[in-house]
Amino acid sequence: MKVTLWGGKNGRTAYEADLLQAILQATDDEYPAYQFSINNDLLGSERGRQAVAQGDIVNVYVSGLQRDNYTESGQLLPIELPTMNGLLGYRAAIVRTTELPQIQNSAAQNQLRNLVIGQGKGWLDTDILRFNDYTVDDSGRYENLLNMLAYGRFDAVLLGLAEAQSELRASAAASQLSILPELILYYPHAMVFYVSGSQPELAQRIHQGLVKVTDNGTLNQLMQRHFGSALEAIRQRETQMLVLDHPNPTLFPDLKTPLLAQHP
Repeated sequence: MKVTLWGGKNGRTAYEADLLQAILQATDDEYPAYQFSINNDLLGSERGRQAVAQGDIVNVYVSGLQRDNYTESGQLLPIELPTMNGLLGYRAAIVRTTELPQIQNSAAQNQLRNLVIGQGKGWLDTDILRFNDYTVDDSGRYENLLNMLAYGRFDAVLLGLAEAQSELRASAAASQLSILPELILYYPHAMVFYVSGSQPELAQRIHQGLVKVTDNGTLNQLMQRHFGSALEAIRQRETQMLVLDHPNPTLFPDLKTPLLAQHP
């Protein structure tokens, strides 16, 4: 059984690969032997989704749960179980360092809607932000958003708290940018596996294995290993949490409130 994960994200690919391999190992006794690999080609949201649907160069990836032509036609098979317990819905704002004090003041006065937020083309986040009356420029791609921010195309970029630090470190514009401290925007955002519609057995295997690794605690252990600092930041009492509404709340009823922010 060939399993090729489409990755290409500095902040998440290592976690997704570890989780997928744990899932495959948990189902070793029930399914054929597998050959696992990662493809990190920068395809963009639409091309990547198309490539996974075709199932030739890649056949599985992780993205936000959505309904579209790919899922309705069966070209993509979503595994409707969360891979990150809603963690990617906790968003950090990356801004130009020279404007950090000004934007901190805006955040303190709940005036972030006056900013232009940069997002990637085709991201589900864009609809959520616009639904909450934020101004969004979605002309960029994941790999060039921070450069566009540094050049002044928009005022801030929102990335998952779990990936913001690593993406910023990897960016050529890192010296010009900073993460807005002690502020998190939250909205329900379940990340799920999608499998090529031509490989239903792989989809069934991932579903069964994900149930197993969730129930036996492996998923939580992997999250702590990869995203421990993000989980800690979410639970800091001084953190300001702005909770946004989702335009389709029935997709994520269990994630309506930021459960990971609950203090132990």
